[in-house]
Amino acid sequence: MIKFFRQIRQSMINQNRTKKYLLYAIGEIILVVIGILIALQINNWNENRKARAIEINYLKNIKNDLNQEVLNNKHFEDFRFSKVKAASYLLNTKEPQSIEDAKAYVDNYETVFRWNTFVPNNNTFKELLSSGKLSLITNDSIKNQLLELDKFYADISINEDHMRREFQDYLYDIQIYNTSGLDFFDNADPNYGAPKRLSLSDIPDSRYQKIIEDSQWLFNDQTFGNGLKLAILNNGLIAKTHKDLDEDFKALISLIEEEILIDKY
Repeated sequence: MIKFFRQIRQSMINQNRTKKYLLYAIGEIILVVIGILIALQINNWNENRKARAIEINYLKNIKNDLNQEVLNNKHFEDFRFSKVKAASYLLNTKEPQSIEDAKAYVDNYETVFRWNTFVPNNNTFKELLSSGKLSLITNDSIKNQLLELDKFYADISINEDHMRREFQDYLYDIQIYNTSGLDFFDNADPNYGAPKRLSLSDIPDSRYQKIIEDSQWLFNDQTFGNGLKLAILNNGLIAKTHKDLDEDFKALISLIEEEILIDKY
């Protein structure tokens, strides 16, 4: 093809047809420019197609993370609210008078004491942030909601850290220094995980009165009571955050599904 155009150009020069040659040269330049533009357009289209394929893959991974996060979030919502209910029971029950009352009291404050930290299932989002590739997500609504979720996660972490200090000062230390609630664990039989939980029949009768008195002491201790009130307040607030997040997760999953479907049409 190049040889063909060269022959035409040489023929025009030999025939001294300067004006026609100039017009031909301009036309040839225009054709070259058009060819370059087409090549650039094709290259851009290929690059955009590759970038879109990468984006869709990330969106699918984010969706998978969010589906797992719905379950993870529900677990922590229930976990936090179980503490609210247990602390409320301790504040509103009668003073323990029997070993059965004492066991119920200990069982419930152990539910309050049980600690677990929320770890978001957002590995794909963290990868996008750390690699500087968040711009691959072209849907601003999806991007903004992901960033908002990250703020919620930070708030939960801050609240958990704050609550942990209160638990240590007003609940854990008070119980360890002053009561014998740990007598309900079998410390004579080491095993993996938590020690075996003892039933009342496993505990010597001679220990009953001490356990009852210790439970009564906690029941009447103002610092411990204030710690339980703070446990209700803090766990209730965090449980509400988890409950609200459930709707955010479902809305974001729906947005991502719509974005992924765009490529199918």
